[in-house]
Amino acid sequence: MKTVIEIMLIFLASSVFMFLFLRRYINKRRMDHRITEFLPAPIVVVAEVKKQKRPSLFIRFFLLISLIFKNVQFSEKTEKILLEAGSKLKPEEFFAFRLLTAAGVIMMVAFLGLPLFLSPVAIVIGFILPKYVMKQKRKKRLQLSSQQLIDVLGMMANSMRAGFSFMQAMQLVGKEVPDPLGPEFDRVVRQSGLGIPLEEVFEELVERLPNKELEVVVRAILAQRKSGGNLADLLETMEETIRGRVRILEELKTLTAQGKMSSWIITLLPVGLGLYLAMMNREYFGPMLEHPLGWAMLSVCVISNFIGWLFIQKIIRIEV
Repeated sequence: MKTVIEIMLIFLASSVFMFLFLRRYINKRRMDHRITEFLPAPIVVVAEVKKQKRPSLFIRFFLLISLIFKNVQFSEKTEKILLEAGSKLKPEEFFAFRLLTAAGVIMMVAFLGLPLFLSPVAIVIGFILPKYVMKQKRKKRLQLSSQQLIDVLGMMANSMRAGFSFMQAMQLVGKEVPDPLGPEFDRVVRQSGLGIPLEEVFEELVERLPNKELEVVVRAILAQRKSGGNLADLLETMEETIRGRVRILEELKTLTAQGKMSSWIITLLPVGLGLYLAMMNREYFGPMLEHPLGWAMLSVCVISNFIGWLFIQKIIRIEV
């Protein structure tokens, strides 16, 4: 049993290493894009740098695979997840990344000599893992936008009281505030400077950042531009409202923390007990791993455990 645990740890470590390697490349690519966007260099220098820096073999292989799926129509859900997560990956690149992750996992299973019946499970895990990580990145980005919005509203209100116009205040936010709100507001200013109506620009902003607090602010600003009034006072009022809403959300997280911990303990307790019996008394727990009836019982236990975890998550999730 100790060997099985070591193999599983190696498998998990290799999967995490592959994901971190590709993630580092994506972050570097995003940083190079921002540098060329805000600090444009002469064309000759850029051409020389591009000639010197040639992509590695793995990156070229990754881009070649993504070109195969260039004309494939992906679901709007996948495109929405990438957009809301702030990822620079295209849908075909993300799909190629998921395929490479699944292939890496299955190669690791074959290299370690694990049973063949684990191959479908390994493929599914390798294919789902990048999407799960992208959803977690999206969730953290939206939560961070709610916290940044309080400071952004205060900055805009103070700037407008100091004599700035509304667009100048938004431009200041784009320069001073980090991701996600800073670059998004800067994009709004640039799109508005190209002549796109402000209503369409704000609608696209809400689509890229589907945050309830940000949507309320956008609706209030658009209504104020039509009806008139003191925009600085409106921004300060919304700042206080959103600050109270965020405080309530933090209190709810504190109150539901015990329920979340209970859900993980109840879910992991059977797993821990099974590992303990497998290591301490192999003969007693052996039939569960070797007999088809034991496999069926373990499958039913896993499904029941997962359903119970989902029910607990539904109970402790409170919409505000």
